[in-house]
Amino acid sequence: MAKPANKPDPAGDQVFDVAISSLIADEKVASAIKSKLSGLKVFFYAHNQEELIGTNGIESMRAPFESARVNVVLYREPYGKTPWTGVELAAIQNSCLKTGFRSLLFVQLDKNDPKPAWLPDTHIRCVFGDFTIEQLVGAIKNKVQELGGVIRRPGARSEAKGVKREAENLAERDEMTRDRAWIERKVHRSLHEAFQKVKQLVAQLNKDTGFQIICGATGYQSCVMRSEFVSLGCGWQQPIFSNVGADPYGDWYLRIAEVSGDLPIPGERAWVIYKPQVLKERRIKIGVNENRELVWLDGQEQIEPERLANYIVTVLMDLISSANQGKVEKPRF
Repeated sequence: MAKPANKPDPAGDQVFDVAISSLIADEKVASAIKSKLSGLKVFFYAHNQEELIGTNGIESMRAPFESARVNVVLYREPYGKTPWTGVELAAIQNSCLKTGFRSLLFVQLDKNDPKPAWLPDTHIRCVFGDFTIEQLVGAIKNKVQELGGVIRRPGARSEAKGVKREAENLAERDEMTRDRAWIERKVHRSLHEAFQKVKQLVAQLNKDTGFQIICGATGYQSCVMRSEFVSLGCGWQQPIFSNVGADPYGDWYLRIAEVSGDLPIPGERAWVIYKPQVLKERRIKIGVNENRELVWLDGQEQIEPERLANYIVTVLMDLISSANQGKVEKPRF
C-alpha cells in the first residue's frame, strides 16, 4: 500500500531514541513517561498513529521497535498476548537478540505478575511503585546515552506542550479527589478491604506462629491490633466528606500509630490501666497514579491498595520485634 508523500515513514531510516510498548489499559502511564522524555525522539503508538496512516500496518508497527536505541516495555498480564502487543513484542525480541538485551528497559507494573518466560533471569527489572515516573525517565535517558544517543535541548514549543499536559493531568486528578462518589468507591472501599484483610492476616499469623494478637476493625474508619503491651492503631482522618485533595480547611490521611500500652479494640469493653504512649506516627496520604488509579503514599513510597494490609501488618511485626528486643519502654501509670 502506498503511503502519502507528506507522511514520515516509521519503517525507513528514521531511528527513534525510545519506543514504548504497553497494553491499551496502561496508555496513560506510557503517555506520562513520553511527556517527560524531552530532548529525545520517542515512538509511542497512541501519539504516533498519524504517522502510520497509509503504511503497511504490521510492518510499520514493528519497525520503530527494531530500530529504536531503547525499547521500554510496560509489562503486566496479558502483555504480549494481545494482537498489537504481540506484534510489538516480536519486534522487541528481535532487537534484544541483536543487542544482547542491552536495548531493553523492562518495567513491571504489577508486582504480583510472574516474570515472562522470554525475559532472562539476569535482566534487571524496574518495578513500578518502587520506581517513580521521574526515576524511570532518568533510567531511560541514561540507557539512551549509554547506547550512543544524544539528549537534545527541547525548544520553547515542546516545553509549553509539556507544561500544558502537566496542568491538565493535575486538574483531572484534583477533580477526582473532590468527587464524593470516587472517594466512597475507591478510598473508603480500599480502607475497608485492607482492614478486613489485616484481620485475616493476623488470624493466620496467630495460627501459624502462636502469636496472640488481638485485632478488630470498624468499617473503613479504624483498625486496632494489640500484642502484650504494644498496640498499633489505624484511623482514617477526613474532615470534609467530599474532599480528599488539597484544601486549606483540613488534612486527609490514614494515621498509623505505634503505641506502648493498650489501645481499645473496636467493640471491646475494657478498662485501660496504663496510659498509652505514642512511639511513632505515620500519615499515609492519598495519591492518584498515571493510570488514574488510587495509590497510598508513605512519603515517596507508593503503596497499591492491594498491598496496604501487608504494609500495616509489617509495621506491627516490626513493633513487636522491637518490644521483644527491649527497645520499647513499657507503659507507666
